Amino acid sequence: MIYTCPPLWLAVLSMFVLAGCHSSYEPATREASPAEAVMPGAAEAPPQADDPHAGLFAADAADDPHAGLVAAAPAADLGPEVTAGAIRLTAPDGWVRKQPRSQFVEAEFALPKAEGDAADGRLTISLAGGSVTDNVSRWRDQFGGQPEKDAQQEMDLAGWKVTVVDFVGTYADQPGPFAPAVERPGYRMLAAIVPVGEQLHFIKAYGPQKTMTDHEDAFHAFLRSLKGKQ
Repeated sequence: MIYTCPPLWLAVLSMFVLAGCHSSYEPATREASPAEAVMPGAAEAPPQADDPHAGLFAADAADDPHAGLVAAAPAADLGPEVTAGAIRLTAPDGWVRKQPRSQFVEAEFALPKAEGDAADGRLTISLAGGSVTDNVSRWRDQFGGQPEKDAQQEMDLAGWKVTVVDFVGTYADQPGPFAPAVERPGYRMLAAIVPVGEQLHFIKAYGPQKTMTDHEDAFHAFLRSLKGKQ
């Protein structure tokens, strides 16, 4: 008996039949248990423990830069007593306590304007270093270096040697550290420097000449109220 090999096409057909039988097989799938089920939207929820702003509304965390801050007391509630560095003073009646315009100012008062003047006077108390001579020169330069009136004296107050100046002329009013100066003719400055150790305490008042003349006696009374910090 003679055996012959099956035709090639028959072998190929057999391979396709076997492949078709295996392709219909799908592995069984397991349903997730209730503990493994994921609630809709849970994937998008941010991790609460890692978010320091969790629970805040957008208005609390982003829209209000002062959220959570305690408001500063109104200047009027601070009263006439001033403590700055090593000194204390008591403002006279009629001066209006203001919030300082600058972070470098310890206390500020408005000196109500005289009739006919356009602006109130301004008194500030601040601290800085340097020498008395250099700071007096700086104030003098604010009147162009040559005030129409240029008076300087020294007074003994509360055991300190206090330098007091009185300048009149065109004042270069600089509203901020980097702001351009505004020339103000007919202005007067009454100012004092109290040196305590290496620290200088500045008491500086300026404004329209008539207004400052009205407050001249009050300014000197303010200086006489000078005491050491207790």
